[in-house]
Amino acid sequence: MIVTTPIIHILDIDHIQLDVANIEESYEFYNRVFGFEIKEVGIRAFVRWMIIGVPSKLYLCMHEFSDGRGVENKGLEITHFGILVQDFDNVRSQLHQHNVKLFPDYEVQYRSSRSVYFLDPNGYKVEISEHVGGGIDA
Repeated sequence: MIVTTPIIHILDIDHIQLDVANIEESYEFYNRVFGFEIKEVGIRAFVRWMIIGVPSKLYLCMHEFSDGRGVENKGLEITHFGILVQDFDNVRSQLHQHNVKLFPDYEVQYRSSRSVYFLDPNGYKVEISEHVGGGIDA
């Protein structure tokens, strides 16, 4: 007998959580490059945290570990997160104006979309795509 489990339907991206070395540097980067605004800040268990983002679009929750210790549970790591943009060529120019170094230093052409990748101040990889799914064949 096959047991079926209900599928969880995703409505939207809620947030992506990142451990960061310097919460102010991280906020400044995302504010300068993407216009992210602070939604909430606080301290929990002696750890500073901040939620930043663009309302109704994307939020990042950052926890600061300035001593480099990170979290106790060493589970899977976030490899990157993707952001869909409306005017890919203009955004690419804006990244260049903000001195954001792409890696590789060129755009990647997938079957259905172009993407660029770069690292934030903590080494998290960010993908910017012109179509939903970025490099995923749709």
